Amino acid sequence: MKKGLTVLLLVTVLLSFSLMGFGQTSFFDISKANPPKAIQSSDMTIFFIVKASENEFWQIVLDGAQKAANHFGVEFIHQEPTSESEVSRQVSILETAISTKPDAIVLAPTVADALVPGIERAMDSGIPVILIDSLANTDKYVSFLGSDNYTIGQRSADELAKALEEKNGSPSGKVAAITYMSGVGSLEARISGFLDRIEEAYPDIEVVSVRDAMGQVGNTINITLDLLTAYPDLDGLYANNQMTGDDMVRALDMQGRKDLAAVAVDASAQEIWGLENGYLDSVLVQQPWVMGYAGVAYAVMARNGVPLAKSVDTGILVITPESIASGEADAAINPFEYYKDW
Repeated sequence: MKKGLTVLLLVTVLLSFSLMGFGQTSFFDISKANPPKAIQSSDMTIFFIVKASENEFWQIVLDGAQKAANHFGVEFIHQEPTSESEVSRQVSILETAISTKPDAIVLAPTVADALVPGIERAMDSGIPVILIDSLANTDKYVSFLGSDNYTIGQRSADELAKALEEKNGSPSGKVAAITYMSGVGSLEARISGFLDRIEEAYPDIEVVSVRDAMGQVGNTINITLDLLTAYPDLDGLYANNQMTGDDMVRALDMQGRKDLAAVAVDASAQEIWGLENGYLDSVLVQQPWVMGYAGVAYAVMARNGVPLAKSVDTGILVITPESIASGEADAAINPFEYYKDW
């Protein structure tokens, strides 16, 4: 597909997102902006802040954002902490962004409260803020673009139940869940959705433990090994993001445990390897590349006062070994290659 047509189609989709949410439309008053008038996208500066540089998910988001910046001709600045545990660093980066007076800020807030003062200060000073992936505890933003994380948790429970039924003959048994860091809004919502769905729909599944990797890559390896020792009759595992999913696959590989039902979120190379080699049954993925691209597109539209939906669901996909083999999952599992010619 030619790039021009592809961009036109994607922008049409983005605008349709806005129109679908028109009943709950968010307007940014450009009279507060600096300068207080609509401007060409080629004259804009977009400051983009994600949660961490060490996570492939955020590298995919940034790749989509950079592609959008190229297409729209905006100056694109991005800064991010190394790890999601560096909340104070993200707060500092947001302060830096505000001080440079960009035309818009796109932000993935790591925690719900700490970024609120900066978000509200940016909006009050005439800088539109687009939130992606996770919400903050404020209504002072233009649009939120992200997957419904509670639904991700619910769908994860359904996929784990399906895997348990395939392996054990019924959706039953003892399972454990692992989160990457308590207090992260998106991850808390996934755990809540997972636990609520198990309770309401699967009475024969017992959640024996919910563990926290405390924001440290590598911790989930030891957590998984500990769970396998503490619960020798464990039937299933759920990892609610990439870092926990990667480490869970490594631990299961170390133990040669392909007998467990296992589900993870966010499709990294390690998780895809786990799917292909029998350590995972399914992976639930967001669309981070589209999220990054849309973040920049919405920032451009927000800066010029285009009416936008307050909340846009960027969707969830379920990847299985079958969808990998058929090629249906190509855009999700290798977005760098899939979108390289856009």
